[in-house]
Amino acid sequence: MTRKNNIYGLMFRPSSSNEEENDEIWHSSDYSTRTDFLKNYQNHMAAMEIVAGCAKVYITKNWEKITDWSELDVVIEDNTRESTDYYHYVKSTRRRPIRKVKEHTSPVLDKLFSRIDEDNKKRHNPIKTITDVVLDPSDGDFSLTINGKQHLWISDESVIIIADYIEEKLKKE
Repeated sequence: MTRKNNIYGLMFRPSSSNEEENDEIWHSSDYSTRTDFLKNYQNHMAAMEIVAGCAKVYITKNWEKITDWSELDVVIEDNTRESTDYYHYVKSTRRRPIRKVKEHTSPVLDKLFSRIDEDNKKRHNPIKTITDVVLDPSDGDFSLTINGKQHLWISDESVIIIADYIEEKLKKE
């Protein structure tokens, strides 16, 4: 149940062959607008901040219920302006052949998968403990300690990944 620090919006950008089709594609969405662009954009940004605020409250109420953080893969962005990659490496045992050469996987793909596996092995830095979870209700700053390292004022994206991990773990219990 690994979580990556990737939060996606549109997975594929809509495309079209002409302006009329393009107009139709964009305006088929629940979020489309033909006016008030700045207002609509700001409203959606505000909604994201509200969701992040709710996630912070959720974490503060539920983090102590989680006993195993090892499957949480997250890049923590904090006030240092540097990021810390927490990643639990598990050796890949499955090779998905994309192209077969005489009933064997391609040597090129084997080499690629091996290189990816080695890169992931170097990233191994699993979360063992999360402590000192603090939400400052006066300004919304959210901080915590991971494996003894303090992370002050972590980013909303990091918060969302952690809240999602907690939610998924609790659903399984």
